[in-house]
Amino acid sequence: MHTAIVVDDEKWIVEGIKAGVNWKKYGFEVIGDAENGKDALQMIKDLRPDLVLTDIKMPDMNGLELIKNGKIASPETLFVVLSGHAEFAYAQKALNYGTFSYCLKPFEIEEIHSMLNKASECLQDKLKAPIRSFSTEMYEAICSSNTVKMNQLLKDNNMPVHSNSQITPIVIQGVDSTSVDYNLRQLSFPLNFRRQGYLVRDELKDDFLRQWRLIQPSSSFSAGVGYPISDVVDLEASLEAASLAAYGIFSTGNAGIYQATNQASISINETLKEINHALDHKDQIQFVKILESTRDLFHNGTFTIKDAYLIYTAAMYLFYREGNRTNSRFFEGYEHLYIHYGNIDIMIDEMIKETYDHFTEAISASVLNVAHKKVKEIVIHLHGNFTQEITIQGLANKFFLSPNYLCQLFKKEVGETIVEYVSRLRIEYACKLLKETEYTIYQVGETCGFQDYFYFTRIFKRYNKITPTQYRAKQ
Repeated sequence: MHTAIVVDDEKWIVEGIKAGVNWKKYGFEVIGDAENGKDALQMIKDLRPDLVLTDIKMPDMNGLELIKNGKIASPETLFVVLSGHAEFAYAQKALNYGTFSYCLKPFEIEEIHSMLNKASECLQDKLKAPIRSFSTEMYEAICSSNTVKMNQLLKDNNMPVHSNSQITPIVIQGVDSTSVDYNLRQLSFPLNFRRQGYLVRDELKDDFLRQWRLIQPSSSFSAGVGYPISDVVDLEASLEAASLAAYGIFSTGNAGIYQATNQASISINETLKEINHALDHKDQIQFVKILESTRDLFHNGTFTIKDAYLIYTAAMYLFYREGNRTNSRFFEGYEHLYIHYGNIDIMIDEMIKETYDHFTEAISASVLNVAHKKVKEIVIHLHGNFTQEITIQGLANKFFLSPNYLCQLFKKEVGETIVEYVSRLRIEYACKLLKETEYTIYQVGETCGFQDYFYFTRIFKRYNKITPTQYRAKQ
């Protein structure tokens, strides 16, 4: 039986969750509750529960601090945030701390049952993890920042750290660790049942990695190499960098060995703000453009799986906040995101596809009533790409139709030619940009797909009877 505690400063909510949720059905037992983060943290230290459900805003210690400190006190505990504070900043911080799930009040019991089912599956997977012959003491010491313990364990394994004796953290995933030659001096520990951490003398790093190259790594194999350290104070940061680098297979789609860097990458915050703005304004074109622009940043290593996790979960959170129930779900962390999607390109493609319902109100009723399946596919494609260069031949090739038949079929089903339809979409989007941005008229036209300023102005006036400048002045 898995154990759980519930933390909320509103007692009636605690009692409601305890009494209204069918805990036993999913293999859980509530072993305690608390009304503030301080008492809850002590309970976590004493009881080491499998699951903690916590509010964010509480006296003495808030939920974010509780998650951060609780992860140190009990690294294997799963945390779920239950909060009525639908604030983007709160959600982003909670995600950074590695929450298992995030539910907004008022929530439905079925939603908590669904979360418990996933949590139960996750905990069962951890129980099935193979038993290793090495100790987990080092990883526990790193997570708790216990430098005394770290130094002692390294000395016990004849791997003391100082300026003339550096060690390098390496994280391996996707390959059975028994394939490694343990004659090389190293200290290993499990990160989870799919990922293994190693501390290797820096001068032996190349020999260690050479073994993995000789294994003929599978398509799921990936390794991350941290930067060498001469003080255990830097061990946690270097191990985290190696752990993120090991997910290089997710960012690039290619198996291999990836070197971490301690240099600061481009801030993800600007991308998150742009996503927030696009979704608030139901701007599908901007949303797709933002996601597409991140592909190269992932492929060249500027963005890591950490950034992918934030992008995905932030977008899903914004959809859920507005009541849009997509087929997507929140993930516990990087590992679950990686298992579900495999690589960043699949994740981006699925995000664009799965969140399309958020933008359907931008499609007119006449388009939604198009009966012909192929024409409907073409219309959906045009709504997502009308700012790009579009040709009849290109559409014909993409949808396996002859150009003449394509034009005839589209006009019959939609009532407009493809050129007229695309022009109207561009002008409608131009009106939106003129109202909601400070772009110049030239920038608006270019953003909407018009490369000629005068042509844009002429088409705009044809649809609106006034020029773009006059239109903006009227708003």
